[in-house]
Amino acid sequence: MRDYMKFIADAMLGKLAKRMRLHGFDVLYDPALDDNAIIQLSLKEGRTILTRDAGLVSRPLAENHLMIDNDLVDEQLHQVMKTCSLCREVSLTRCSVCNGPLADLDRNVARDLVPEHVYAANIGLFYCGHCGKVYWRGSHVRNMAG
Repeated sequence: MRDYMKFIADAMLGKLAKRMRLHGFDVLYDPALDDNAIIQLSLKEGRTILTRDAGLVSRPLAENHLMIDNDLVDEQLHQVMKTCSLCREVSLTRCSVCNGPLADLDRNVARDLVPEHVYAANIGLFYCGHCGKVYWRGSHVRNMAG
């Protein structure tokens, strides 16, 4: 699991948080969190703040941050990967919705949870124990790996 570096994204970076989670990174994201809560969580949990907010990064306690300088999520992801020297593999170890860890899903349990063509393909299936979302390595994963 890629838990050696943890992040927290501000309200402007929801798409980036989702994409990073699909790459296996632990990224907290809650658009309801204000700047104070983001800073507190960053300090308490050792998370790097991802933001586009110059006011947030100017705060003395927010020194562990990365100012994201692009509107496009692909470019944002590239900036994080390059700046933090991270590998861009798609690992499917975290839920893109809630950030929970994914676990293997038994094929017999998955039969009614995935489309028939996915079940028939005999590919790896995963689920999030927190929110119940089901994942599999389909063409969407290959496309993200780019």
